[in-house]
Amino acid sequence: MDAPIIRLLRPDDAGAYRTLRLQALRDHPEAFGASHEDEAARSLDMTTRRLDGGPLNCVFGAFAGENLIGTAGFIVPDRSPKSRHKGLLVGVHVAPAHRGHGLGRALVKAVIDHARAHVVLLQAAAGVANAPALRLYESLGFRHYGREDKALRVDGVFIDEALIVLDFAADA
Repeated sequence: MDAPIIRLLRPDDAGAYRTLRLQALRDHPEAFGASHEDEAARSLDMTTRRLDGGPLNCVFGAFAGENLIGTAGFIVPDRSPKSRHKGLLVGVHVAPAHRGHGLGRALVKAVIDHARAHVVLLQAAAGVANAPALRLYESLGFRHYGREDKALRVDGVFIDEALIVLDFAADA
């Protein structure tokens, strides 16, 4: 098999993106702020628009041939002058059959490279029990700046999240 290709998702990738995202939300509800039920209720047209959000609202995908096997997103949620220097790394997921081959790292690096041109800080959150994700982020230069207790509630269980940041200005 050829090495996976990492690229920005386009509106015509909406079907594949929606399928992979729903699988991720179903199988790992503790890892995402969105719920499977809410996402499943969204139309394919809404997903298509999400993938046409421009450089401040985009998703990178990893492809094995024609198959989408991983994703990582970048958003700038607050575009006010006082906050638009901060972006978020969101929706990092690699299909289970493709884990352990560096795809998560490649996807996060693609977001980092993209974000560097648009923001000063790249923030993210990960469950404090998600050691593999936290190790990956730390190895790419993210540092902890806080913890949000009870950040998510999944099936009656609270999930605490580590708050992490990559400061591009500190790199300079």
